[in-house]
Amino acid sequence: MTLDRGLQVLELLAAEDRDFTVAEIASTLGMHRQAVYRLLATLTAHHLAAPAGSGRYSLGLGILRLSRLAHPQLRRAVLPQLRQLAEALGATAQCVVAEGSEAVTLTVVEPSDEIFHLSQRPGARHPLDQGASGLAILAGRASAAGEPAAVAEARSRGYVVTHGQLTPGAIGIAAPLRDRAGRSLDASISVIALRELDIERAGELVVQAAAAATAA
Repeated sequence: MTLDRGLQVLELLAAEDRDFTVAEIASTLGMHRQAVYRLLATLTAHHLAAPAGSGRYSLGLGILRLSRLAHPQLRRAVLPQLRQLAEALGATAQCVVAEGSEAVTLTVVEPSDEIFHLSQRPGARHPLDQGASGLAILAGRASAAGEPAAVAEARSRGYVVTHGQLTPGAIGIAAPLRDRAGRSLDASISVIALRELDIERAGELVVQAAAAATAA
């Protein structure tokens, strides 16, 4: 169907940090070139694809608007899991999304019965390659040359653990968010504590929360 093929084109344009020719898209997806031209015309009209010169195409800026529209739904999906994590572990729980090369805090839940805990605010930013939440987002993606060693380790273990990377004395534990097909949502769930945690138990709970948040 046309929608399915259009989504395949979008996923291909998003898969690599480069522009694609019509011939490359047609060959990779097993489509006729005329069909690709028609799909690109529709996607371009909605600003989801954009001509990049020399007959090549890239993602359009309209994809950013769709991403922003998806954030409220993601926030609703993760909030119950964040509340459970915060209370179970006595730690601040948060959902973080990728925006370019930065990790941006989407929503935060603080524990209700802990006097000393880390306070975080939505909209806070830090580099993707620093902190448990950003590293977990990278771990949810396909492996890439030059990525931090902690990312490959996280793929094997299922979650990231950091000590004092962004806040001195803080322990961060995070897991990537994936859709039901196992594809990265470029987001993560994490907990941050200013006291010792049972790392294995906390890691299991964070992984379970990430799976539950996107299971519906």
